[in-house]
Amino acid sequence: MPIDETRYTSVAWEMFLRHGWLQPPTMNFEPYLQKPPLLFWLINASWAIFGVSRWAATLPLVLSSLASVYLTVALGRLLSPFFQEQGDRTAMIMMAGVPFLIYGTLIYFDFILTVFVLLSLIGTVLYARERRFSHLLLIGVSLGLGTLARGPVVYLHVMFPILLAPFWATELRQPGRWYLGILAALGVAAVIVLCWLVPVLMQADGSFAYGLLWEQTVGRVTGKLDAHIEPFYFYLPFLPAMIIPWVFLPRFWKGVAALRGSWSEVEGIRFLIAWGVPTFLCFCLISEKQPHYLMPLVPCAVLLTTICLKEVPTRQLVRNLAVMVGAIVIGQAIASATILKRYDLEPVAAYVRAHRDRDWAFVSNYHAELGFLARLEKPVDDVPPTRLARWFTEHPDGRAIIAYRNAKDVAGYDPIMDNPYRGKRIGVFSARQ
Repeated sequence: MPIDETRYTSVAWEMFLRHGWLQPPTMNFEPYLQKPPLLFWLINASWAIFGVSRWAATLPLVLSSLASVYLTVALGRLLSPFFQEQGDRTAMIMMAGVPFLIYGTLIYFDFILTVFVLLSLIGTVLYARERRFSHLLLIGVSLGLGTLARGPVVYLHVMFPILLAPFWATELRQPGRWYLGILAALGVAAVIVLCWLVPVLMQADGSFAYGLLWEQTVGRVTGKLDAHIEPFYFYLPFLPAMIIPWVFLPRFWKGVAALRGSWSEVEGIRFLIAWGVPTFLCFCLISEKQPHYLMPLVPCAVLLTTICLKEVPTRQLVRNLAVMVGAIVIGQAIASATILKRYDLEPVAAYVRAHRDRDWAFVSNYHAELGFLARLEKPVDDVPPTRLARWFTEHPDGRAIIAYRNAKDVAGYDPIMDNPYRGKRIGVFSARQ
């Protein structure tokens, strides 16, 4: 799906071409500051085993989504004896949910981040009960890899359960020693990140370091990047969406009423509240918002939902899971034959791939949509419409890919091929002979 999946696979493709795991990531062969490298490493590892393909690029994401289900069950069993007998039910509740079914096979960063958030929280609960270095090591390694997966946002997802440990941990003793141990785990995380960051910064200029370490962190929080800026209430409708279809069951709401009366007595529920409520409010305050940014909070919602559905028979959970999976499969099949054809860049990519030795321009605002699809090995010129005629003068045998709405926008050029694309059209054009 353009433009995100095509962009991320193109960044991974350029890493594959350069064999540059410890080099700055590139998009269209220019430094790419927006995301850290772990997803691209995993895709390249899959390609090294199975060959370069779209399904091989998807495999690390599918495994991450399944690992998230397993770790959600493991965290629940660690939090409360109630979950000891609820593992299968918890897994069904998560796998039938809309977030898992929609994002579980998309080439995004969020399920990989979810894996490391859950591992960090498992380590946090274990360390609160028994002060072992292995638990600190689990926290530190998970936070370090989570930073390489999605950036410093991993700390926001685990910050409140750590800071509020005296609130939820009934057996927590010597809080000072607890926080000193967490500082040691942060040191482990820093070492892991620096093992990648130092070699990268040694090869890059100062602008890359500033853009990666400052603009991409502070800019996303404050909205200075001017991308995906939404009001503070943007996430509110997505709270019930996290637990569709369970939110439509009357017994779920009876369970919510019972949950309200028992939260102060159960350590596991206090942990989930200390994790979910302040983290969600912080994301509401951050200027840049996207629905999938909340993915690491889905396990929290799933565990609370499992408690609320304790009176629902397992057979009904199985039926709902079957209905949701069937609906997604049928919906995907229908969409693939209808509306998703408007997002299919393969016809254009096939032509570009067959003529990739030519000079290519994209009009305009190129996000590497064709880098992986066309297996490009050199950059595409990102050309505004007003400069395309001059570009053709400089590259008379070149080809331009133009996304346009009106025929008059391409009246001065000879069409080679043309397809519908995202409510517009996209085509390959040459200079008029």
